[in-house]
Amino acid sequence: MLAEINSIADLTAQYPTEKDICHLLMDEDLLHKTAKCDKCGNNMSLRSRGSSYEWRCRVSKSQDCSSKSIKYGSFFKNTKLTLTQATKVMVMWSCQYTSSQISKEVGISERTTCDWRNFLREICQKTESTYGKIGGNDHIVEIDETNLHSRKYGVGKGTNEDWIFGGIDRESGKVFMKRVVNRSASVLVPLLQANVEKRSVVYSDEWRSYSQLKRYFTDHYTVCHKTQFINVVGTRRVCTNGVESMWSRLKKPFKAANGTSSALLDSYLSEFVCRENEKDDFFQSVINGMKIS
Repeated sequence: MLAEINSIADLTAQYPTEKDICHLLMDEDLLHKTAKCDKCGNNMSLRSRGSSYEWRCRVSKSQDCSSKSIKYGSFFKNTKLTLTQATKVMVMWSCQYTSSQISKEVGISERTTCDWRNFLREICQKTESTYGKIGGNDHIVEIDETNLHSRKYGVGKGTNEDWIFGGIDRESGKVFMKRVVNRSASVLVPLLQANVEKRSVVYSDEWRSYSQLKRYFTDHYTVCHKTQFINVVGTRRVCTNGVESMWSRLKKPFKAANGTSSALLDSYLSEFVCRENEKDDFFQSVINGMKIS
């Protein structure tokens, strides 16, 4: 299975040729296994074309009725990359290689690599849109906000300050994350209600926008970071270490890449949320989003 491949060495060893990759992608339902001729409606045959395949409908041994690319009707239909190159990009992106590392290994421009990363993050955005609320009956959900300094196109002196609001369910490890225009209660509370089950217990710092959360959830406990890391309330040890660790994981690739475009930030957040929520099944979830419907 493609999702079980976690290195270029594994991919090359198991699927050394373009035709091997074609069969792999067919088995994953990422390429069509059959094709109909657009002219006559007959079934087409899969034929060799150079190092790859194409679909052909033949009138006779010497005359074609029509032909189709092996990529037709698939996620790959508009790419000029070979299927081997495209699959390498997917594998390396899933393993969190940088754009420059992917470009060098696959032999493509960094612009092409960035375009592909954008395509793959769009799948993450669609996947994220299917998620329900985190938390549940007495689940502890830690919430917090953080500031990201994004750069236009990842370069230059000018920066944008983007506030991100999010939370993590201690029991399941599931997260949510949204960019917000400000940190007012009128913005944060509706987002919290939309993303966290009301039966949850919420842990936060003492930011004033959280002052009325007991009205919307089973309970709400706070920790004052000016004086303590953990607030002991009976048997509860109230802290936000989990969500603060989440912010560290989020910011790490941004620091390595010297920021990103503010316009692309939402898609990066979606990728992060999917990686956090899908865990070892992340690459499979992306593959599922690419399957031919």
